[in-house]
Amino acid sequence: MPTISDPIVPAGAPRRRAERIWCSTCGTNEHVILDSVEPLKPPMAELVDIAYICAECDTAYAHSATFQDVAEILNQHGTVSDVLQFGGEYIHCGEPMKISGTGFHSVYAPISTEDPAIDLLDVYLATKVLQCRCGFRMELAS
Repeated sequence: MPTISDPIVPAGAPRRRAERIWCSTCGTNEHVILDSVEPLKPPMAELVDIAYICAECDTAYAHSATFQDVAEILNQHGTVSDVLQFGGEYIHCGEPMKISGTGFHSVYAPISTEDPAIDLLDVYLATKVLQCRCGFRMELAS
């Protein structure tokens, strides 16, 4: 048993355990598609939080896993859906997407083509547009 504590885990905090990346319904990881990979809070060496679905049975999972297990899944062909959220980055075509623009969009949409009888306050949502080198684009609320 080691006598040196993990400097990343606060004293007295329970150690989280990695779970296997696996679909318990199908009994395989063959159809797993990763949706996100995030650092643990508080951080722990060798572990990340992940979310994924099984494309075969459409069951969703979220738990901690080791970097090695995540890398094994990422190295399988077709295990990433359109966009993978990895930490604060969005990845498409194997590389982080870049901000190509920002803007504000009104969330107010008139229900009719007639002028409203009252003046409604506009509510705006700040957005940013991310783009990949292949031309894929997506807009996110900031």
